[in-house]
Amino acid sequence: MAFKTGLGRAQHAPMKANFELLGRADQLVNAGDYRSAISLLESAGTYDNYELAQRLIELRIQAYPNMQWPEAHANWPPAHDNRFASVEGFPEVAAAELDVGALKAGILGKGGLIVRGLMDPARIEAMRGNIDRVLQARVDSANETPGAENNPWYQRSPSVLGGPQQFRGGVRYSNIGSVRSVDSPPTTFQLIDYYRKIGLPELLTSYFGEAPVLSVRKWVVRCAAPNNGASAGWHQDGYFLGDAAAIRTANLWIALTDCGGDADAPGLEIIGGGERTIYETGTRGSPFNWTVGEELVDEIAQTNPVLCPRFNAGDALFFDHFNLHRTGFGLNHSKNRYAIESWFFAGSTAPLKQQPVVI
Repeated sequence: MAFKTGLGRAQHAPMKANFELLGRADQLVNAGDYRSAISLLESAGTYDNYELAQRLIELRIQAYPNMQWPEAHANWPPAHDNRFASVEGFPEVAAAELDVGALKAGILGKGGLIVRGLMDPARIEAMRGNIDRVLQARVDSANETPGAENNPWYQRSPSVLGGPQQFRGGVRYSNIGSVRSVDSPPTTFQLIDYYRKIGLPELLTSYFGEAPVLSVRKWVVRCAAPNNGASAGWHQDGYFLGDAAAIRTANLWIALTDCGGDADAPGLEIIGGGERTIYETGTRGSPFNWTVGEELVDEIAQTNPVLCPRFNAGDALFFDHFNLHRTGFGLNHSKNRYAIESWFFAGSTAPLKQQPVVI
């Protein structure tokens, strides 16, 4: 009997600790101090403390419209040192060499910056496992598998507006596709922990000249299958995000699989160059109203060639909403490509329809 009593107390202790932490966080929120509430739960929680991880997502989404953000400063786009002027294609740096000067010169001068070895092997393996768990949990949820509603790996926050992302033609979820990071509390917790460990919030604060935020809709994890001989649509994310001249963005795309180039998994086809323009869509051979036509891409490629960089698992690419790109499907791909895509916005110009996420 004593053993059972001790076990009950051991199980009760974490529940009591969570109750107290959530109560303190609610007090901070009631006082309007969302950042302190987020910091409290972030420092006390772990990715497998699912209750705190879920509440953190809700606080991060609720915080943005309830916080004061600066007016957009006039120093945009910022000057850069043009250090990559002689580089053909995308410049590359090792993870240890990544700094705000390289980021500015890469994105603004060349259209992007490749960072080699940004994610370590152990975290790569963990994130691939996470993506498999999330995709399967979403399948189970869609199929109403018993117990799926309690699976912490796919839990939609009540703070997320609108329904879940769907494939065209209805819900046909499988173990291939994209999932919003915020739909998986453990994944969100681990990713933000990773961003902090590599100093990403500080780097992007220097880049934007103000604090960055993420986005519900533009922060995803995905597994893309080979589609040999297919053609994906050329697009710029600035087409979807509102006033492209007003927003300020930086996308961090991380390969979790060897891909592109001569690899066995599809990578990215992407146009280099630092042009700050949104091209016309829905014309000149475009299959959809949101894609840039192949004829126009061919013209652009005369001065800015199409690139398909070779990425090793853990390599990353930074670019912004002006960049023209598509998934690069080859003819001999045999493996799935796992990746993380994280769109960051300057806090002052983050589009409300994208539901900013405070970090």
